[in-house]
Amino acid sequence: MMSFLQIASWNIEHLGGASRADKRQSAYALADHIEMSGIDILVLQEIYVTPADQEVRLFDNQPVIQSHAEGEKRNADLDIVCHLLEEHLDDAQWRYVILPNRQAGDRSQLCAVMWDMTRVSLANMIRPPVQHQVDGDNLWDRAPHALNFTSDIKVWRRPEGGEWQQLEERRRLTLVPLHMKSNYGGVTENRRVRAREAVTLCEALAAVDAQLDPSLILIGDTNILANSEPAIETFIANGFVDLNNNDSATYWSAQFAEAPFDRAFVRKGRPEFRYSRQYVLRSSDLIAHDRFLSDHYMIKLSVKDYVDDADPR
Repeated sequence: MMSFLQIASWNIEHLGGASRADKRQSAYALADHIEMSGIDILVLQEIYVTPADQEVRLFDNQPVIQSHAEGEKRNADLDIVCHLLEEHLDDAQWRYVILPNRQAGDRSQLCAVMWDMTRVSLANMIRPPVQHQVDGDNLWDRAPHALNFTSDIKVWRRPEGGEWQQLEERRRLTLVPLHMKSNYGGVTENRRVRAREAVTLCEALAAVDAQLDPSLILIGDTNILANSEPAIETFIANGFVDLNNNDSATYWSAQFAEAPFDRAFVRKGRPEFRYSRQYVLRSSDLIAHDRFLSDHYMIKLSVKDYVDDADPR
């Protein structure tokens, strides 16, 4: 039985943040974009925490929408998006987890991960021991986490001399959401900071390697301006492939134009990534995209999730 897992990342520009109050994104537009993308797991950046006691409804006279979050941190827009996705898609069951920043009390600019529980399950989550300061540079304000997912698929097996049987087998995948140092405050300085972030992340991942699956993906908003940055060279030297090596634009704004910020890195030589390419989902109307969705485009890749990872198909 053939299957691909569809994995995406999206910086949804201050989702739930007061700084966008005058041009708040539409949860309906977000749900439409996610549904259209056909994804199973979505990594998110720039998520803000909604007060725990806030009631979330589609309209004032509608029932309260329950939190879809794992844990205490929730985002009202994500709750509405999950609710709409479950309403529109047969049997879908969407959950999300908001990841803590370096400062545990932060309620803004957080990373999160959404997933359809009918396709994958979150097995566990670990926090690689990255350094947060090197030679006066503050690193990884958005502390990286490694999320281990599993998926169960049905395969045909025949024991020697026996009959064919359809059995359920489990596949595993590790995702590390990224949101690296931005370019605000100086391009040269922050290029150096990102280079140090890449070094300490690779060191931290090596330290917890036994807790990660070899099917390892780093994905998110790197804020990297070009594939010549030292951070890219570090990831490549540590066995990753940059799926946006041609610097395709994943960000646009009227003020700053386009940039190739969002990237996925996969382990080199792994057969499950044989067909993995980075795709960019954007509207032809960039102003409308920015108004209703984000100044970033969603990026997407697929991963082989069938028979055996070593299957040559």
